[in-house]
Amino acid sequence: MLIFDDIKVEIESQGFKGTRLGTSPQKEKTVMFLESMRSTDTVLCPVCGDGVYIYENYHVNLKDMPLWKDVEHTCSCTIHRYRCNSCQETFTEDIPFKHPGTRITYRAANWIKGFLQQKVSIKAIQELTGIHWDTIRKVQREIMDTAIWEHEDALKKAGYKPRILAVDEFAIHKGHSYATCVMDPVRRSLPAAERPACAARGIVP
Repeated sequence: MLIFDDIKVEIESQGFKGTRLGTSPQKEKTVMFLESMRSTDTVLCPVCGDGVYIYENYHVNLKDMPLWKDVEHTCSCTIHRYRCNSCQETFTEDIPFKHPGTRITYRAANWIKGFLQQKVSIKAIQELTGIHWDTIRKVQREIMDTAIWEHEDALKKAGYKPRILAVDEFAIHKGHSYATCVMDPVRRSLPAAERPACAARGIVP
């Protein structure tokens, strides 16, 4: 339940326009309502390249940074689902400020990254932001993956080749699959990949 305090919002950004701002009765949550302004004249079918029409509106709620202290904020986005005039393919338009693979905004993701860089635990971040721990873990994984790839790219450009390798294999998912770790003890590089139990046979000492 929201109380609309007659707060009219007139903003336009990244193809969306803000219409109104709602608050909960206890004033602990706020919702910004956004609507897509994208026209079918600028959209083509990703399969055949023909024109499309809007056949349905779709609602997506994204967690965002709070507007006020200790007040959870959500962006309620109304977007379009399109259908091709020729092949009848259907697809949903993208939200440019939605962080990939999550239901949060890029701004909220950067907020989480700031906490993680200060070594705040995932549980503490969840309590501070109200964002689910699994979403926070995805953002953390993104930070780690980026750091690993940047590190590996720097080593490749420098022409570095390890002289010593440490190899280990351990069970995950209750023994249904295994991960083989190949570590460079000198550079402390630790790439890991899930493999079948027999995959490590290709590694020859």
